[in-house]
Amino acid sequence: MRIELTERFQQDVEALGELERSAVFDAMLGLPKALGRPHLHSGLGLRKVHASGIWEVRVGLGLRLVIAIASRTATFVRAGTHDDVRRYLRSR
Repeated sequence: MRIELTERFQQDVEALGELERSAVFDAMLGLPKALGRPHLHSGLGLRKVHASGIWEVRVGLGLRLVIAIASRTATFVRAGTHDDVRRYLRSR
């Protein structure tokens, strides 16, 4: 699986603290293994949030990662709160 990062995602992650950045990195590394394995989905907090292939990963209590998944490529789009994810989905 190929992993891509948008500029906006990189900016979002840069604004996080060191511990949160580490948790984001761990979630990014765990994503390829979790896709297609529902038991790992729950541990990673992975769920589909939009029919167009938009997924969300929970990282800790308040942080979410928005991922667009299409044909063996996972593009990390945003990192933010639950409200940030909702705003992003409304803008699509």
